[in-house]
Amino acid sequence: MAWQLQPTAATTSTCFRTSSSPAATVRCSSSSPTPPARRSANYAPSSWDYDSLIMLSLNNRGHANQVGPDGNFDKLKAGVGERLAAASGGVADQAAMLRLVDTVQRLGVAYHFEEEIATILSSIHRKPHRCNGDDVGSEALRFRLLRESGFPVAFHKESLENLRHVSKSYQTSALVKDDVKALLSLYEASYLAFGGEETLDEARAFCAKALRKMLPTIDPHSRRGVVHALNLPLHWRSTRLEARWFIDHYARDTSNSDPLLLRFAVMDFNNVQGVHQQELARLARWWKETSLVGKLGFARDRLMECFHYSNGIVWEPNHGDCREVLAKVANLIVQLDDVYDVYGTIDELVLFTEAIGRWEESPSERLPEYMQALYSVMYNTSGEVAESIMKQHGCDTRSLLRKAWHDMAKSFLVEAKWHHGNHRPTLHEYLKNGSVSSSAPLLLQHAFPLLSMEEKLTSKSLGKVGSYPRLVQSASLIFRLCNDSATHSDELERGDAPSSIAIHMSENRSREKESRKAMEDLTMDTWKSINEDAFKHCKFPRPFAKACVNLARISHCVYIGGDGFGAPYGQKKRQIRELFLEPFMSVKLKEKRALAEKETGFAYQSRQRSVLAKHELVDRIIDRSPKIVDKGEIEEQLRLLQEFVPEWISEKAALSGDVLCCIDTALSQSEIRQRLQGVE
Repeated sequence: MAWQLQPTAATTSTCFRTSSSPAATVRCSSSSPTPPARRSANYAPSSWDYDSLIMLSLNNRGHANQVGPDGNFDKLKAGVGERLAAASGGVADQAAMLRLVDTVQRLGVAYHFEEEIATILSSIHRKPHRCNGDDVGSEALRFRLLRESGFPVAFHKESLENLRHVSKSYQTSALVKDDVKALLSLYEASYLAFGGEETLDEARAFCAKALRKMLPTIDPHSRRGVVHALNLPLHWRSTRLEARWFIDHYARDTSNSDPLLLRFAVMDFNNVQGVHQQELARLARWWKETSLVGKLGFARDRLMECFHYSNGIVWEPNHGDCREVLAKVANLIVQLDDVYDVYGTIDELVLFTEAIGRWEESPSERLPEYMQALYSVMYNTSGEVAESIMKQHGCDTRSLLRKAWHDMAKSFLVEAKWHHGNHRPTLHEYLKNGSVSSSAPLLLQHAFPLLSMEEKLTSKSLGKVGSYPRLVQSASLIFRLCNDSATHSDELERGDAPSSIAIHMSENRSREKESRKAMEDLTMDTWKSINEDAFKHCKFPRPFAKACVNLARISHCVYIGGDGFGAPYGQKKRQIRELFLEPFMSVKLKEKRALAEKETGFAYQSRQRSVLAKHELVDRIIDRSPKIVDKGEIEEQLRLLQEFVPEWISEKAALSGDVLCCIDTALSQSEIRQRLQGVE
């Protein structure tokens, strides 16, 4: 058995662990007569370079609007505003108005036009429903947009029956593209159901089944959208992640996309990314200054992932202060979680919990050095937040934040005692405690005073959010269930306390698949509660209610397909990179830059203008590029070269019927590459 030397900041001792164990026990050798045995989850270090993130502060894109080839940012914004104004003036029919609002929202630019969109939706809600009786897709879209904006609206069962009829006709006739749109629209709308709306439950199951059955026959672009929705519905997706995906998807639909909307969305996405980069730079500097990575070497180092999660809760540029606070708090929660879940002994955890409960600048308990270091950063960070809120609102939030930290620490301690005592709680006990240990209440209680810009903060309003209202509880439960779904297997392997899935399996003697299905049903019911509390009888300012909904959404996104905090690699890392580090490029620009990196497009040249049959040119290129054997790849590159540098290569038809390629070598290879690499 191999052994690894592991230094620890907890004592000056030397610690060892078995490297073959996924949750190794760390035994410390010191002068103490009874050294504590500690576990290690063997988490990988951060995959992000903090010095590089700090350098993002030198990039000033977040402080000034970009200027595009078709005019500056304000000009494009005015153009989109004119589109919306024309729609609200009754120029467009209701279905067209709905599609425009939906597109603006999904492109991620609706925050610029809240008044215009509110005017359009109010007009649609007041007027009789003008959508065609058979246009189920438009009716479903109308329902979804109005409900999410808080308008009282219902979906009628007759519309579902119409769609059932359409689907049955598909058995004997070709599929119409509009039928797929109708099914997809109703499928998305069904996720805004309240409790007791069985019609929407039926619609969701029916549409999902029909769409899966139709997938093989749908055109590629529509199929991409359907697969995206079936993987995770729009209502459960993070707004910013969806905007990044939808901009690309919308750009691919060249026959139906609006170039003005697309240009503005791309420019705005990159501008907002610049704002987020400035925040990331400040956060990276703060995190390095805490020195906690070295002092808590056993814990996950996940600053970037915590910023991603916080950005999912509030992403708009004007909420930067809130976002940075949430990122700091989330990052400290990750450290605290690993203290309770992995490293700390029960005696240490009891003392730590008591210290957090008293919330003194210098706790009287004799805490290990690693706990003292973490406590100090927690105390100072939360104190800075409270001081900032006091200056802005004249309201003291220290008691609220202290209680929030203590409640979460107590919930962590409960789970630690369950684990160390080999106690299996009931599912009810687990979920009640888990909705607090998920950390969502702590995050939302920090967010509430920072989002209350229009309403005056009072002790009453702080008390309301601090009493764990149902909206907060429901969002927290979604966080817990998503976490359990992704981490269940790894936690079993590490020997951690059981998850909701494991407890359900034990209580019901069911298989894992059945218990996962039960937790999925609970997730759906919990979302219905969120919908009611956020869109039917909301008791909180809209920004905070929106943050609660968004927290549930980003919870799905960071845990779907894997643990976005424990193992944030592959797709998780790519999503973060695309959101915060890589400016959005259009599909054409991507093609141009990719083509500029290839050799095949330049493989054939002569000293003078050449005219030869296309098939002969393809053969010559393959002869000079032995790594390329696919003629289709060569032909696609030639097509792109004709589109991007037509002055260099073009086609014409010969009398013989052959396609001739005309190549002019007056342009050098370097000149051609420069044109391909240039920004549109």
